[in-house]
Amino acid sequence: MASLLTRIATVSTVCLAGAAIPASAFAATESPTTVASTATASAIANKALAKVGTYGGQCKQFVNDMARKASGGRIALGGGYYSDYKREGGHRVSAANAVKGDIIQLNSASSPDSFHSGMHTAIIVANLGHHKFKVVDSNWVGHEIVGTHTFNPYTRAASKGLVVHIWHF
Repeated sequence: MASLLTRIATVSTVCLAGAAIPASAFAATESPTTVASTATASAIANKALAKVGTYGGQCKQFVNDMARKASGGRIALGGGYYSDYKREGGHRVSAANAVKGDIIQLNSASSPDSFHSGMHTAIIVANLGHHKFKVVDSNWVGHEIVGTHTFNPYTRAASKGLVVHIWHF
């Protein structure tokens, strides 16, 4: 077993050797998963924006369809809400970290997979800050019509007794 002094000398040598490595070698980079996920999210928004002014059906089904098309079928969301998004690889993000293509859902805190009056599902086009987003969705600006608008999901959720979940794929 190496003595304490030998171990300290070894650690010191490694640390000093590391000091010669330029700081740029340690620059943070996005992992391939993050890059692919951000590209998928952006593609979801772009697919949805191409549908503005057309028939989109119910909000959740429209978002499900856009996610499936943008991911080449990899994201296959079903009839549930929270559990389907989690099962398909979505992860929740904060409003501050939400980006283009992330999906906003308003759900019941006590039963997030069940439909409750006032629920809505929308795709973020831009994060405007202070819990406001430019979104593209269906069944908000017109009956089952795709449109864009500014949306504060937290205000809506509070008025309907719901909670906000923002999903990133």
